[in-house]
Amino acid sequence: MSAFWKLFVLGPVLVLLMASCVSKPVNEADPKEMYEDAEVDIEGNRFLLALDKLRVVRSKFSYSNYGALAQLRIGDVYFLQDSFPEAAVAYEGFYELYPKHAKAPYALFRAGESHYSDIPATTARDLKSAESAIQWLGTYLARFPRGEYSDRARDLRQKAYDKLAEKELDTARFYLKRKKLPAARGRLEKLLELYPGSSYSDQARELLEGLPE
Repeated sequence: MSAFWKLFVLGPVLVLLMASCVSKPVNEADPKEMYEDAEVDIEGNRFLLALDKLRVVRSKFSYSNYGALAQLRIGDVYFLQDSFPEAAVAYEGFYELYPKHAKAPYALFRAGESHYSDIPATTARDLKSAESAIQWLGTYLARFPRGEYSDRARDLRQKAYDKLAEKELDTARFYLKRKKLPAARGRLEKLLELYPGSSYSDQARELLEGLPE
């Protein structure tokens, strides 16, 4: 079949396929329709389209249930994209705006989880995200000690504690190598004071006991 006849025969089919890939118009006056359409975009990994629709629902219908859910799903979309700082901001915003909402426990936990997911692998970098993870996960556990996410929250909080303790231990060893014993002692004592139950406590005690008085 010649190229002309292929185009003649297949042309209408291609037009229909292209048309099917274009999102249908969404009624921006209907928060339910916009929200549900955003959910379809999320399922199809069309995250930018979903975010655009969710932001419209959040801003135009902030006092409706769909406005609240849009705020929450914005956090979910950012989390799916590994944009953890942005996800944390969205979850925290939901919790602060709707602290009595049925989804408040979820938002609170996910805020902590987002901060935890943003913790750098190396202790040489800023570990502010570990401190924030401890704060938000601790708030969740204080409010919902037997909640759906309590076991996971305790696990992540402990790991965040361990990361901060690891930084103190690494810094102490840095000072030890340079014979700065008072500075090393201070770091080891700080580790044991702030993170007594960490995975690095025993190592810190051994190093501290080995220091000259």
